[in-house]
Amino acid sequence: MLLSMISSSKIPMKRFVNNNNIFNILLKRNLFIQTQTTPNENALKFIPNGINILPTKTTPTVEITNIKDAIHKSELALKLLSLNDKAISSILFGFDFITIVKYSNDDNIDKIDNKKLEIKPQNWNILKPQIFALLTEHLTMGQPVLSNDFFNHLKDKELNINNNNNSNSNIKDEFDEDLTPEEEVIALIKELLTTRIQPAIQEDGGDIQFIKFDYNEGIVYLKLIGACKSCSSSEITLKSGIEDMLKYYIDEVKSVKQVHDDDDKNNNKESTLNDSTKSFQKHTIDELPPAL
Repeated sequence: MLLSMISSSKIPMKRFVNNNNIFNILLKRNLFIQTQTTPNENALKFIPNGINILPTKTTPTVEITNIKDAIHKSELALKLLSLNDKAISSILFGFDFITIVKYSNDDNIDKIDNKKLEIKPQNWNILKPQIFALLTEHLTMGQPVLSNDFFNHLKDKELNINNNNNSNSNIKDEFDEDLTPEEEVIALIKELLTTRIQPAIQEDGGDIQFIKFDYNEGIVYLKLIGACKSCSSSEITLKSGIEDMLKYYIDEVKSVKQVHDDDDKNNNKESTLNDSTKSFQKHTIDELPPAL
C-alpha cells in the first residue's frame, strides 16, 4: 500500500499546525513533492512546490557529494547522504528542485572519496519511500534546505557579482574592442551555455559547468553534474547536443571534452559557471571536527 502511494507523481505532505506563522501553515496544507524521472536511471528529480531552494533563479546550482561538504552547506544533504547505509552518491540543489543520484553497480569503489567502501546499490523501490519521508519531515518542520550561512554566502556572492557587472557595464560597452580574441570566445561560450544549454539540462535534473577553453586547440572543457554526470547518454549529450551548438555559433570551437571528478581535482580551472561554493568551502574547511 505504501509503495503504491509513493509511486504516484505527487505525494501530499504531512500537516503540522504547531507553527504560529500563518503562511507556513497554509504552505504545508498545500505542499506536494513531485517526482520526475531523468535520462539517468540512477537519478530522480524531486520538486517540492512552493519551495525556492536557492536565492534566485540565476544562482548556480549546488552539488554536494560528500559528508564533509554537507556538514557546512546543508543538513538535508547530510541526511540524504547518510540514508540507507550511504546509498546516495550526490545531491544537486537547483532553484526549485532537488536531484538525487544513487550509487549503481557500475560505480568504481576506488573512486568513492578515494576509499575502498563496500557500497551496496539500492533499488529505487527501497530508496524512494525513504527519501519522501525524509524530505517530508525536513520541509514540514520548516527547516531550511541550505544552511543559513551558506545561503547567505550564495546571496552575497551573487549580489557582489551583479554590482560589479553594473558598475563596469559602461566601461565594457565602450572598450569591448579591447577584449582579446580568447576572452571574446570564452564570453560567447558562457553566454550560450547559460541561455541555451543550461535550462534544458536542468530540466533533466542536471547541470553543466564551464571549466576552460583551449584557444589554440579549439577545445571546450565542460563538466556535467547531477543526473547528467553518471548518465549513459552523457557523451551523446556532449557531442550531439552541446558540441554541435557551440560549433554552429562559434567558429573557434572545434570540439567539446568532458571533465570528470578525478580530472577536475588535478585541473586548474580558469573559470566556471558554478564556482560560488569554492570560497565558502575554503573558508569553513578548518572548522571540521577532527574526527572527520
